[in-house]
Amino acid sequence: MQAIERRSGSVLRVEQGSLYPALHRLIKRGWITFEHGTSENNRRAKYYKLTAKGLKQLAIETSNWQTIASAIARVLRPA
Repeated sequence: MQAIERRSGSVLRVEQGSLYPALHRLIKRGWITFEHGTSENNRRAKYYKLTAKGLKQLAIETSNWQTIASAIARVLRPA
């Protein structure tokens, strides 16, 4: 959650109530895996990683997003 907020310049904020269900859906689809570990402050943590299937899906979703963003930009451009 913090990484998303930080990398987006605080524009995107993800709540725990939406993040964890999304992670579970991604695991179920085989797009990510996780492993247990210890965080920097010595607490139990899960570390998530994209699978090969997830990388392929990311490419598809990125392409779809670019298509939609481009179409929106064209609509917003003055005639």
